[in-house]
Parts: sequence; structure tokens; C-alpha cells
Amino acid sequence: MIGDMHESIDIIGARLIDPHAGIDRISDLYVRKGKLYHEKPTDEKADKVIGGKNNIVLPGLLDLRAHSRIPGDAKAETIASLTQAAAKGGFTSILTMPDTNPHCDNPATIRYIQDRVNQASKIKVYLSGSLTIESKGESMAPLGSLKDVGVVAVTDCPSTPQNNQILLNAIKYADMFGLVVIDFPQDGFLTNKTHVHESALSLKMGLTGNARLAEEIAVQRSILISSYLGIATHLSSLSSGSSVRLVKDAKKSGIKITADVSANHLLLNQNEISDYKTNAKTNPPLREEEDRLALVNGLMDGTLDACNSSHQPYAEHHKNIEFDLAPSGAIGLETAMLAFLEATQSAASYNLVAEKMSYNPHKILRLNPPSLKSGNEANFTIINTNAPWVYITQKGLSLSHNTPLNNYSFSNKVVFTYGESGVAYEDNSHVKNV
Repeated sequence: MIGDMHESIDIIGARLIDPHAGIDRISDLYVRKGKLYHEKPTDEKADKVIGGKNNIVLPGLLDLRAHSRIPGDAKAETIASLTQAAAKGGFTSILTMPDTNPHCDNPATIRYIQDRVNQASKIKVYLSGSLTIESKGESMAPLGSLKDVGVVAVTDCPSTPQNNQILLNAIKYADMFGLVVIDFPQDGFLTNKTHVHESALSLKMGLTGNARLAEEIAVQRSILISSYLGIATHLSSLSSGSSVRLVKDAKKSGIKITADVSANHLLLNQNEISDYKTNAKTNPPLREEEDRLALVNGLMDGTLDACNSSHQPYAEHHKNIEFDLAPSGAIGLETAMLAFLEATQSAASYNLVAEKMSYNPHKILRLNPPSLKSGNEANFTIINTNAPWVYITQKGLSLSHNTPLNNYSFSNKVVFTYGESGVAYEDNSHVKNV
């Protein structure tokens, strides 16, 4: 990881929110040599002073689903652009998916990515390894070897093994090595050659529909396997209201299952694709308004544990083609938290961000979550709640621009991100250099 510039920083009059530390108050916060303090240290003036009554400080965010294109497609995204976009979105850590080229199913590929991360990233990058060889679902990847080189989770996202025996055995072996299993629930036979949510709109547009059933069958499969084995499994990127109900019932029964949703699915529905906008072609697809509302409610009532960016960058020539030929996926690192806040609009939304995008993601990956407690390592993000702005993807830090949120007006803005290597992002209009 590049850099180790731990500047001294004074954050004046901000609202500090860390629910699991019992912190929610207007206060000052001080960063010295990479640590947080609630009392001002008696030393020289700070390098930076960040003031403003509209600032909220949250523990650093962790994204549970970011697709890297290194190795494979540097025109779509590099490690530098990926992590810079993440930092601008408030993330101090991300978990990358294994669908690189070649896949992350061997130690050599993992080491290659780690080397690039060390050279180019100011935030923490956790790697997931493939659950099966090339994520084809035909034979298990060498899970022990992947663990040895540092992966924290295994998954075949954005697919899942269709063979139940292989998935069952892979979960057992992953658990033996202390690896978290992330399942991307889709029945590959039911989703084959589909492009959008199956509905009256898909019929009107002449596009093959992806039925809710394709996800729900896979969700129920993971729940049953988790119950049978007594092993925790995490479900990634739910999109169906019925999937939320299945998870809710499973949790009531004591089954060790966790689940997340993408921020785009909290904010948007299938109407985004009505003009054949390929940037709104996501995986899983955006579904109906009733599904969106069920996802928001599931997040707020505790059924859904986390919110991810589902960041899938594609170079323009891949997306700017006929709808049925374009790949599914949208970028989201720079907008995920802001979309979350727009979708959940309530007095508790910032507390929810701390829980669903920081505390819970760390717990799901069995990592120690950051905290705003005095004496802790500095790892935080600052949001300005009174900084309306328009997101223009061409001005973003990702190399790719495939998002349905281009020209969207946000009421909150990330103004500062501080990770384990120091300042990862700052909006100079809100930060005073002293």
C-alpha cells in the first residue's frame, strides 16, 4: 500500500457517529500519527483543519463487492482508479471479486494483484478467491493455497456453482480454512440469455426476462445448505422482495445466514431501462418498485445486513452497443453510500450507514471494525450533509462511466476519507490546509 503520510488533522465541531461505541454527539476529533483523540493534544498546529457544523464523521466503510479489472482490462479500471473511486465514495476498504482474467483461483494471480495494490492503493484492499476453478462451478479451487496467500473470502460472484454437491463441499472446505463463503444467488439455467427483470416492461421491450424465481431458488438453496451444515454463508446482492422474506424467515429459525443489497437496487427500479439504457443493465437486474421498497425495508428492519456498491466497470465500447449484447453491470463506488442515504431518508440514516456499510461488513468478513473511540487507529470518512451536488460520471475517478446515476442530484457529499495509510481522499473546497 502506497504512502504512510499520517498528517495531523483537527476536525472541529462535527457530529461523530459510531453506534457500536455509543458515540453520537457534536464534538472535536483529532488525528495524530494515525490515531484518534477526543482531547486536543498539546503539540504544534495541525496540518489540516476541517470545520463545519454540517460535517458527520463515520467509521471507515468497507465495500463487500467491487469488481477489479486487473489483471484483464486496464482500460475499464486500474487498481489506482478503483481505489481512488472507492476513497471518494467514503470507503477505506474494499473486497474485490475474483472474476479477473485470469481468475483469482491460484496463488500467482493473487500475488500479482497484491503487488499492484501495494504500488497503487491508499486504502485497504481485501481479495476474494474463486470458489471453483475459473468460477465455472465444475471443480473446487485450491482453497487452502488461496487462504495461505491472504484471501479473506471465496466466491464465484457474479455466478454461483450450479452443482449442489460442489457447492456443499466447497462450503465445508472453506470453513475448514476459516474462509468466508459469499454466494451470488442465481440459478444459471433460469438466467441464461436473460437481460432484464421479467415483467410487463420486459415483454413490451422485447427482451428476455430474468424472473425473481431464478434468485429465490438459489437463496433458498443457500439457506438449506447453511442450515444442514451449520456453517454461516453470506448472500450477495439480493434484488427480490421474496428473497428478503426468505432470509427473514431463515434468521428467525436461527440459520446462520447474512445478506446484502446493492445501493443501486435500494434507489432505482426497472423503469431506468425503459429507454434501452445499457448503463442501467445491472446484475442482478433492477426489479419493480415493490421489490425496491422491500429491499429498503429489509435493510432498515435488520433482515439485510449490509449494502454494497456492486461496482462493475466496463469500458464504453462494451456498453455503448445494442441492449441485448451489452454486459450486465454498473459502477457504484463513488455513489453507493450517497444512494443509500437517498433511499433510506430518515433520522437514523447516518447510524444505518455506520452499521450497514462499516460495522456489519467487517463482521461478515471476520475483521475488526474501525471505531471512533479515542486511542483507536484513525479510519474514518466525513460527509457534509449540506453540500448538494450533481454526480457527473465523466468527472468521476473511475475509468469507466457505466452508471444509471449520471446527472443525479445528491444532497450529501463525501469530503474526506482517511484510511490506514493516511489521507485517501479530500475535497479541497471543504478542507483547510494550515
